[in-house]
Amino acid sequence: MLAHVADKNTMAANTPIPNNPSTGRAWTRNELITELGVERKRNSDRASGIVSWSEQGSNVKARWLIHLKEWAILTHQVYELGRECRVFVETRLLASTSASLTRSN
Repeated sequence: MLAHVADKNTMAANTPIPNNPSTGRAWTRNELITELGVERKRNSDRASGIVSWSEQGSNVKARWLIHLKEWAILTHQVYELGRECRVFVETRLLASTSASLTRSN
């Protein structure tokens, strides 16, 4: 799973980006290309080309876990966005409104 990496100034969930299991570090371009070649070879070596029910089940489980992680990231980011909007309204908009009201009086 490739994920967008946010810098420190943007909202980011505390979910780590998955690492290469064999090295324990972030994937490099060459490692991804090599792994893609291995996966293609594994898929071409299948005798019938038909995916078994057990493989389909494990695929569905893996995809569901990815979905849950992405959903958790999304809900966290929406929560943080709401919090930042509330802080903005309370500090900047309300402060500027009250300052303009005191000037006009």
